[in-house]
Amino acid sequence: MKNIIENIKITISMAIIGALLLYIGTTIFMPELTIKIFQFKPYIVATESMEPYYKVNDMVVATSFNIDEAEVGDIITFKADIDYNGTDEIVTHYIYSIDTSGEEAIIRTNRHFDDNESVTPDTWLIPESDVIGFVSFHIPYAGLAIGFIKSPFGIGVILLNIAIFAGVKYIAKKNDQTVEQKQPNLDFENGNNFEADKGNLTKSH
Repeated sequence: MKNIIENIKITISMAIIGALLLYIGTTIFMPELTIKIFQFKPYIVATESMEPYYKVNDMVVATSFNIDEAEVGDIITFKADIDYNGTDEIVTHYIYSIDTSGEEAIIRTNRHFDDNESVTPDTWLIPESDVIGFVSFHIPYAGLAIGFIKSPFGIGVILLNIAIFAGVKYIAKKNDQTVEQKQPNLDFENGNNFEADKGNLTKSH
């Protein structure tokens, strides 16, 4: 029974580790597919445009986007050429307006404004296909940890810890098997000694 429980623990641990490695690998080598495969993807806030709601180094988690569910005021993460230099950046802003009159919905967005400020939309237009997802929740300052995990050094540390964990579990399992193999022999020997002692006691009478 003990071995079964240990095997289940090892299987679950390896499955979690495997899923984590798959997610990290997908994020690094196929970032566009991450949210399609896993239905979520974290992003790190890099600017102050959403403060005080989101601060720099907060982590926002984007989930799958559906234009039919989108409403003005929702917070979305999307791609936009904000500097008009041909390079898309990842941005998290509010939905300002939704235009569904064309073949593809066009969304305008805006940064965070305080209640006493007049809301001005961003200058760029976002086609539906450039929306990555709705922001479901955020974790303050988690970006610091995520940045470390995604760095080459962080990945190396994770892989090293996985190797150490697997090695320790393997050695522990081998030790348990060795103890179990030896235990019946000790019992058998103790039984023989008991019978021998019993025989000697009988002869002494």
